[in-house]
Amino acid sequence: MSVQWTAALLEREEELAIAHDALADAERRRGRVVLVEAAPGLGKTSLLRAFGEIAAEEGFTVVRARATELERDFAFGCVRQLLDPVVASASDADRDARFSGAAALARCLFIPCSDDRQSDEPSMDGRFAMLHGLYWLINDLAADGPLAVLADDVQWADPESLGFLSYLAARLDGLPLVVLATARPGEGDVAGVVRLAAGTDTAVVRPRPLSLEAIGALCRRMLGDDVSPEFVAACGEATGGNPFFVEELLREAAERRISTDARDADEARQIGPSAVARAVLLRLSGRPQAATELVNAVAVLGDGAALGEAAELARLSEGEAAEAADVLVRLAILKQGDGLEFAHGIVRAAVCRDLGPIERARAHAVAARILSRRGAPEERIAAQIAAAEPSGDPGRVELLRRVAMSALARGAPAAAVSWLRRAMREPPPPESMVSVLLELGSAELRLGSPEAVDRLQAAVDRIEEPGMLAIASRQLALALAVAGQSNRAVGVLEGAIDALEPDDRELALLLESELASHAHQASGVTQALAVKRLERHQDLAGRTRGERLVLASRAYERARASDSAEEAAVQLNTALDGGRLLRDLQLDLAGPLYWLVIGLLPTDSLDVAEASVEQALAEARERGAIPPAAFLTTRRGWIALRRGWVGRAEADARTGVQLLKCHKIPLGMPFAVALLIRTLIELGELDEADAVLRERGLGVEIPLGPGNNFLFEARAMLRLAQGRSDEAFDGLMEFGRLDEQWGGAHPVASRWRSQAALALALMGDSEGACALAAEDLQRARRWGAASGIGIALRASALVDAGEAQTRLLRDAAEVLERSPARLEYVRALADLGGALRRANQRADARGVLESALALANRLGARALSQRASVELRAAGGRSSDPNGVGTAQLTASELRVAELAATGQTNPEIAQALFVTRKTVETHLGHVYAKLGISGRGELHLALASSGT
Repeated sequence: MSVQWTAALLEREEELAIAHDALADAERRRGRVVLVEAAPGLGKTSLLRAFGEIAAEEGFTVVRARATELERDFAFGCVRQLLDPVVASASDADRDARFSGAAALARCLFIPCSDDRQSDEPSMDGRFAMLHGLYWLINDLAADGPLAVLADDVQWADPESLGFLSYLAARLDGLPLVVLATARPGEGDVAGVVRLAAGTDTAVVRPRPLSLEAIGALCRRMLGDDVSPEFVAACGEATGGNPFFVEELLREAAERRISTDARDADEARQIGPSAVARAVLLRLSGRPQAATELVNAVAVLGDGAALGEAAELARLSEGEAAEAADVLVRLAILKQGDGLEFAHGIVRAAVCRDLGPIERARAHAVAARILSRRGAPEERIAAQIAAAEPSGDPGRVELLRRVAMSALARGAPAAAVSWLRRAMREPPPPESMVSVLLELGSAELRLGSPEAVDRLQAAVDRIEEPGMLAIASRQLALALAVAGQSNRAVGVLEGAIDALEPDDRELALLLESELASHAHQASGVTQALAVKRLERHQDLAGRTRGERLVLASRAYERARASDSAEEAAVQLNTALDGGRLLRDLQLDLAGPLYWLVIGLLPTDSLDVAEASVEQALAEARERGAIPPAAFLTTRRGWIALRRGWVGRAEADARTGVQLLKCHKIPLGMPFAVALLIRTLIELGELDEADAVLRERGLGVEIPLGPGNNFLFEARAMLRLAQGRSDEAFDGLMEFGRLDEQWGGAHPVASRWRSQAALALALMGDSEGACALAAEDLQRARRWGAASGIGIALRASALVDAGEAQTRLLRDAAEVLERSPARLEYVRALADLGGALRRANQRADARGVLESALALANRLGARALSQRASVELRAAGGRSSDPNGVGTAQLTASELRVAELAATGQTNPEIAQALFVTRKTVETHLGHVYAKLGISGRGELHLALASSGT
């Protein structure tokens, strides 16, 4: 190892060993993070430099970035520092290959893209898409060989870059990649650094101050061998063992020619950290004034400033500046390099303090003008403006707006918010105020900031231009809905429609469809008024996008008001218009689709629902739109559960919950959790289902609201499976009441009464149970869906202990056999087999139960499989292997990966489609091959087909 010696590397063998271990793990495709966390001067940067040298020697490709306070609002600024050189040095062909697949989502961060989405669209997923794209770009780079990512002073990194490092840290397993970062504790983005440090694959290194032995070695190296122990002790006391301060103290001692014997130890003791910082500036006294002017200019412009820029700000010729720079390097104030850069952050801080805030702000304003004349990137100019005092300059406002909109297009809403808030402080001229308010509110909305509501409301109140009013109203309504104020969201859209309708009917219609969508989350009165509004539009021909969306909303409401599944299905299919609706919808505002899919479930039109979801999911994957992907995956899971495909439903439930959880997306979580609980019930994992409820704080109280309806039902079904019948009954009654108000389809379609009847029967109220079951059967027949009739027939049979039970169960099985609800069909078969056994018709019972058991195993319904197996043995039959055969052995996630692999997709393609790591896919496939007894991917299709998957 040929690491360059510095004082900061004294006694750092343990830290360097940790880096060696992390690099060795990365070479074995076990990615690691090493975070060096220490106060200024303890040698973080020197350690990082040493780490980089070691990595390069061991064959790693090393990419580097250093965050600075001045650049902390640059959109993915640190990430660009890391990867810009790699992208810039690639040939056109290599660059195109780098940005293929999911990595294409990150292309516009490095290469101008002509198809950037417009900033006036209230997208909520741009930053998720960028994170996803960057992750796969890093994957591609690491595929060429082991990669070391070095990031210095990450506490000053822009929020998006620090967020990406945390995102990457959670997905390192399987990658030949190591992230080596440094941070100062308690400064900058403390929360972001804590998240990075908390990763399971993160080793946090905290270098200790130097021992007296090390300080003595450093004293002898810098001052000669004749150094007394008293002098060494004084240096340790004065500096606390901080390597930077020790070096500076010794440099100062050499300058002053302080004796190193015991007599002058007190003089060394007085040169403490604050005195050392002042001493840096005192080195400039007696030097040419140009040196002071230049160092002040570098402090203002930031590290990496060009000589010409600094010379102009310092009012020097470039020749004078070059001479001054040489002096500053010799004095160890600046360090040698391509740009002008301070030798240490402590030195820069000392220079900035000496300048004072007023003089520094004035200098930043001058620097902004200089950089503008020299054609510097607008982000650098904006950083200087942000550090200057506001002056009411319209030109500044326009530049900050441009930089903010560029950040937004790159998926960096935090940066955009920061630039636009500074623009508001300028402040904008009256003619720009509305635009800035709208842009800031839009950026805050994408960031999830609650301030978006007030900002967008202020914009709506001032806007007169129709197009801008429509944009602002849509975004304000969305912000209000996110804040749980759907009634107010509907009111905002009503006002905008009234204002727009006379002059722009198409815009008014687009807002009308969004109003209808938001009304589903509102109170009953608001919902009723929204439905009444839609009836005004009876004569639309569907020629325009707005007309089609309003017709779709109207068709959905008519489906909800219908009394039959057939009529509702016709209305919902009309709304979807053979996929045309999906082309009209924006994916991040796809609320109508989500409701239409849920409305289709009780009509048994599962093929239509699934095709719609898959079409939208394909677009979500292509765009890396993680929130819609999570929402759509969960809906696909509900469709799978309706079909009885428990394994697939479980896989989608877990994927949906994981995506929402790891990306901190609260919307849609109750819906995903409800699905997970329902699948866990079918798997017989009641303790885990209960734990999921408790983890979400929903074991006792569930907040009221349409998004939580399914949770009420799921919790009640869990209580029923646990034998807590009274809680199950109360929960189902509460769900029924709420379903009348917020259900996704007409209440006639809901079969909660059948489940409540079973709970009542277990409580001993057979009369009440029979009455409730009879009522539900009557409603089910009126609705007409085969699955609903079968469910109600089965409930009626189970609460009837008389001779009619077997007949009703046979009727239920016959009806359910014709429906897509395979799980309900198995339930009816298992119950029928049990009834036949109890009636001493054991041969008939065995045939029915064997069919039930085989189908339950194919569906992955372990709880039903166990029940059917017990009944079969009681009837004198033999049950199959309890662990299952074929695909029944596979977990839900393994089955999903196997199915995609069988279609010919590569491991990276599968990982990108499922938003998981390549290592996860490799692990699942290894388990699949072992369980199915096959040698590899080529045999997958046949193995799945033979299992009926």
